Amino acid sequence: MNLQLALLEKAARENRLAHLLLFHGGSALHQREVALQLAQTLNCNQPSAEGPCRSCSACRKILSGNHPDVLWLKPLKTTIGIEQVLTWQEKVYRKHYEGNYKVSIIEHADSVTLPAANALLKVIEEPPERTVIILSAENAEGILPTIQSRAQLVYFPNLSEENWLTGLGEVDQQEAIQAFHLSGKNQNLATSILEHGVPMVQEWVEKFRTAIEERDFLQLFSLFPIDKNQAVLYLQVMAVQTQEGIQKGTIRPFELLAIGKATDVLRQQVNPRLVIEVLALELFQQGGALCD
Repeated sequence: MNLQLALLEKAARENRLAHLLLFHGGSALHQREVALQLAQTLNCNQPSAEGPCRSCSACRKILSGNHPDVLWLKPLKTTIGIEQVLTWQEKVYRKHYEGNYKVSIIEHADSVTLPAANALLKVIEEPPERTVIILSAENAEGILPTIQSRAQLVYFPNLSEENWLTGLGEVDQQEAIQAFHLSGKNQNLATSILEHGVPMVQEWVEKFRTAIEERDFLQLFSLFPIDKNQAVLYLQVMAVQTQEGIQKGTIRPFELLAIGKATDVLRQQVNPRLVIEVLALELFQQGGALCD
C-alpha cells in the first residue's frame, strides 16, 4: 500500500476521514478492497491500532455485503441513473441502524448521468453526520467538476501483473494471464474479460474480424444476441488490438476512430446490434480489416 492509502487508513482509525473520497486509477478490485477496509475500520466493534479486527459481527457483515449502514451503488446496466440515486439518497438520510458511520460506496462513479450527478451533489453538499461517501472511478475526469472539487482525490497506482493476479483469489491463472494481455494490461478491462470468459471474448472478436476481412455481412448474424455490456467489452478489446496493430503498421488509424465512435454511441443506450452492424459497414466501406 502506498503512503497516501496508509494515511487514509490512519485517518479512518482516528475518525477524521473526509466525508467525500474520490478513488481513481489502478484496479477497480483494489479500490473495492480499500473501500471495504475503510468501512470496516469505521464500524469495527473491536478495532486495534493496526486496523479492524475483521472477525466481529460488523466486520463480517461488511465483508459479506449485509451491513445495513454500508450502502453499495453501481450501474444497473451501463450508467447510474436518477432513480437509483434518489433511492440511495433516501437510505443515506435514514438514521444509523448499528454502525458508527454510514458508508456509501459508489462504483463506476464516472458512469453517473448528469441528472443523477446533480442529485448526488445535493447529498454531498449537505451530508448527514457520520457519513462517508466513496466514489470509485477509473478516470477522475469523468466526474462532474463540482463533485470533484468537493472530494479528497485518492490515486491508486497500477498494480503489477503479479499483484493483480494475487488479488483475484482462486481463478484459473493461465486464463487470467491471457485476460491481462488481451486487455493491453488494463486491469479493469482484464477483470471484465475474465468475468465474461476469455474463450468467449476471443471467439466473438475473431468472428467479427473474419467477417470484416471477408466482407461478409451475413457472418455477423452469428454474433448476436449480445447485451450492451458485452458489446462495450468486445469493442474495448478490439480497440486494444487495433492500437497494437497501428503500432506495428498493420492497421490504419481510422479503424480505431471508428471503434471509438461506436463505443461512444453504444454508451448512449443505442441498440448494440445496430451499433455493431453500422461499425462493420463503415469498415467495409473504408476497405480496412481488423488484423494483426
